[in-house]
This record gives sequence, structure tokens and C-alpha cells, in this order.
Amino acid sequence: MRGKGYRVAAPAGWERIASDADLALGRPTLGAGLMAHGTCDGHGADRTLPILARHLRFGLRDVTALEEAPVVVAGQPGIETRFEARLNGAAVGVRAVTLQGPRCVYDLVAVAPPDELAAVIPDFERFTASFVLAPERP
Repeated sequence: MRGKGYRVAAPAGWERIASDADLALGRPTLGAGLMAHGTCDGHGADRTLPILARHLRFGLRDVTALEEAPVVVAGQPGIETRFEARLNGAAVGVRAVTLQGPRCVYDLVAVAPPDELAAVIPDFERFTASFVLAPERP
């Protein structure tokens, strides 16, 4: 994404939707979304990955079944989180990868109704695998 030093590719069948995220994609037939966002405020270097990933749960209620595991994507250390919660009263399943890059913290997120999340995971894995840090331009 421009100015944040990364690229990610949209899986086939997903359409861009309006969002404050760098990239938000929807799949209306599943009620699902994919999101990519980089935060380059300089605070990522002094925080642990579990703390960096915690902000993904802000605004959610009744978070359950929280699992966290270390990952590496595009050579960047990260943490994968999986959980269920309530968003605006609706149950959601979330799978997310938070990466700690050299300048920014990157979040890649999949969200869907809990019974539809499994159908989204292959596309989320392709989405995550497409993440690359873009070379800095002078």
C-alpha cells in the first residue's frame, strides 16, 4: 500500500468495499470480509506482538476461544490470532495475522459469521501469502 511499504493481492471472488483500512474486501454471499492495514506511527518496535495484536479486539464484545501462535510471513515476525466475538450484536469468527515490520505494524484480518469462517480460510491464507514488503522508493 502506498506509503506503508507493502503489497497484498485480493483473492478471486472478493470485491473492494469502503473502509478506513488500506484495503478492505467483501464476499457478500458469505457475509465475510478481508482487510489489510499498516500502522506506521513508530510504536510497533517497543511493544510485543501479543500487545500489538490486542487492538484487533477493541470494540468487540464477549471474546472467546482466543488462540495465539507465532508466525513468520514474508520474513517478518508475527502472531496469528483466532477468536470468536460479538460485533454490533452479531457473532463473528476472526482470524488475523499481525506482523512487526521494520517501519510499520501490519494487520491481515478475516472476519465472517462463525459457521462461515472455515469457507473463508483458504482465501485468507492466499491473501496472507501474497503479503510482501515493497522496496523503498527514493
